[in-house]
Amino acid sequence: MQPTTQLDKYLTAVHTTLDSPAFRLNASEDTLWKSEFIQLILCVHGLLTLADQAGKRVDFLEGVGVNGKIQDITSLITWMYDRLPELATDKPGQLTTNRLNRYANQGWGYFANGSFFTAEFNNELAFFIDDQRVYLNRQIRRAISEVEHAHYQRL
Repeated sequence: MQPTTQLDKYLTAVHTTLDSPAFRLNASEDTLWKSEFIQLILCVHGLLTLADQAGKRVDFLEGVGVNGKIQDITSLITWMYDRLPELATDKPGQLTTNRLNRYANQGWGYFANGSFFTAEFNNELAFFIDDQRVYLNRQIRRAISEVEHAHYQRL
C-alpha cells in the first residue's frame, strides 16, 4: 500500500468539498456556498501548485479570460486564491459590496456590486470574483481530473 501523499490529501479534500449541497445547481442562497467555494479554491490551488511543481502544470485555456497575468486555468485559480483574504470583508446582506458571486445556468447581467457577468452554459455553475469567472464543471472539475490523470498515470 502506498503512503498517502499531500496530493492524495488534497484530492480527498476536493472531492469531499465537491459533494457539498452548495455545489448543486438548485442550491439556495441560504446555503454556505461562499465558505464551501473558498474551501474548494484552497484545495484546488494546492493541487494545481503541486502539479506545477512536479512539471505537470494544468494549462488549458478553454473558457479562461486570458488577460494580464491570467494565462491559463492554473493562473486563474491562483488569482482567485490570492483574493481570498480580501473576500473575508464581504458581509452577508451587503450585496452591493460583495465581490464573490455565483450564477447558475446561462445568462448575463450585472451583480448588485455593479460587476457585469456572462455565463455561457446551461447546467453549469459559474463563480465570480469581481469580473473573473470560473466554471465548476468545465474548469474546476476538469482541472482536478487532469491532475488525477497525471498523478495516477505515474503510479
